[in-house]
Amino acid sequence: MNVKDNLILEQYRSEKSRYEQLGKVVQKRLEDIAAESSVSVMTVGHRLKDEKSLCGKLYRKGEKYRSLEDITDILGARIVCYFYDDVDVLGKQVEKSFVVDWENSVDKRKQMRADSFGYLSLHYICSLPKDAGFPQELCDVRFEIQIRTIMQHVWSEINHDLGYKSDFGMPRAVIRQFARLAGMFEIIDEEFMRVRDGMNAYTSQTRKKIQDDKAQDVLMDNVSLREYMLYNKKIRAFLERIAGIEGSEITEISPESYVPQLKWLKKNTIGDVQSMLYENEELAFELARKSLAGSELDVVASTVALRFLCRAELLSKNYTEQQAVEFILLSVSDKKRAERQAEMLFRQKEEL
Repeated sequence: MNVKDNLILEQYRSEKSRYEQLGKVVQKRLEDIAAESSVSVMTVGHRLKDEKSLCGKLYRKGEKYRSLEDITDILGARIVCYFYDDVDVLGKQVEKSFVVDWENSVDKRKQMRADSFGYLSLHYICSLPKDAGFPQELCDVRFEIQIRTIMQHVWSEINHDLGYKSDFGMPRAVIRQFARLAGMFEIIDEEFMRVRDGMNAYTSQTRKKIQDDKAQDVLMDNVSLREYMLYNKKIRAFLERIAGIEGSEITEISPESYVPQLKWLKKNTIGDVQSMLYENEELAFELARKSLAGSELDVVASTVALRFLCRAELLSKNYTEQQAVEFILLSVSDKKRAERQAEMLFRQKEEL
């Protein structure tokens, strides 16, 4: 190692604590960006290049660097998100929040030749803005930010472990294998977006049908039941009645655990669930009143409406106590507990 490279190493040792401080600042800002953008991310992290890695970099590319400041990835931060288009959303926020060195920043996704293999992410070289209240001694230091999807991250990690930096000089069979894998990873990313967009569209359509009271024929599933519990006026009014027994607040809970119970009761559409409410509301309310009156509950789950509607259905349709046990076992693993609940339910029926 020559004199210049040794000086860079000495500078690294003396500046290491500043980079460590900068790493904490950058990570906190990236976490805030993720929260502000409403994009779900898997991880936000950073790492400081260790001395061994720096020595290797200087050995391979030392002629490019005159000082430590020329090495822009001493500090590297990374956001890993779930969807391909979220990379660009987060990228726009990074551009607003940091000073971007555009000369050295690259969208590696667009650099790759069409006939080459690889699967790369969005890279920025940045520094902290001097007018944003950050410590001034940190604002002159450049660092790298990578934004990638989970699939891009997996590809990068495997590629790193295998040690292949490019396809130059590699066996043709290996090049072909890598190209096929890279294509599969890209397709997976695209398909995840299509699934997400399809789910969002289905949710929006279902919500509108429920709000317009046109959801009778909508199949009952996790999404449609959740939207029904949130946006149907009659079930909300019934829920308010139950909460009013003890003046309890309502906390919203996903009703997905009730899907198999409703299926057991042969409720296959939202219209079926709505009919259950029309037919059994008063009986269900009386069951709720007998169970909750005097309990002094501060909070009730939004699913309490389904709990008592299902139990009213068992009674009104003349299910046996043994059938009630079978039904309750869909949500309770302890058979004796299920038997006690069924016994109590049928005792309440006699008292009404």
